Amino acid sequence: MLKATYDPTATRAAQAASQRNTDLGKKDIFLKLLVAQMKFQDPLKPQDPTKMSSQLAQFNTLEAALNGNKLLQQLVDAQTSGKSNTASPASYLGRIATIPINSLQYAGGTQSFDVGLAQDAQQALAVISDSNGMPIRSINLGALVAGTHPVTWDGKDDQGNQVASGDYQLKVVAADATGTPVDAQAQRSGKVTSVRFTPGGAQLIVGGKPVDLAKVSEIAI
Repeated sequence: MLKATYDPTATRAAQAASQRNTDLGKKDIFLKLLVAQMKFQDPLKPQDPTKMSSQLAQFNTLEAALNGNKLLQQLVDAQTSGKSNTASPASYLGRIATIPINSLQYAGGTQSFDVGLAQDAQQALAVISDSNGMPIRSINLGALVAGTHPVTWDGKDDQGNQVASGDYQLKVVAADATGTPVDAQAQRSGKVTSVRFTPGGAQLIVGGKPVDLAKVSEIAI
């Protein structure tokens, strides 16, 4: 009867190779080590399943640590990548961001928002519509200079009736003295509580909602 020969050399070689590799290759080396142990084990004295389970648990711990290191490196890169005039997204944490909005969540009382104008406007109007897009209230803002202006909605429609709680659409339209449209946007400011990194780019979480960094119009302390 043929008896397989146990060769510990392969295991020692695999262990030596793992010592020479950086953390980036440890995961792959660990797997190769386990495979080598199974390949060269004595069939009459198979690897102790308890030890194998322990090694697999070590592998899972190593994998979690490497994944954590990867996330940490992303945050470090975000902090250090802004060596040019552009600040890194993580540097906005805790700051006040001004973001565009196109809706309001009404739950009674009054609702406040800002109107941002790229240039002077002879006439500006904030239009609030229901969930079906039907206008229910038009707030005449009159003539406004370029910049940011606070606006308050009392929660009533054009007939003076109190509206029900719910989501409402919001749009601002403006024009100059010649009737040419002026770039106008409803805005709201809030603290940046976290930063989200997505395949499409960084997002700031403001008031519990994500907004693309490119859409943020202002960051203040």
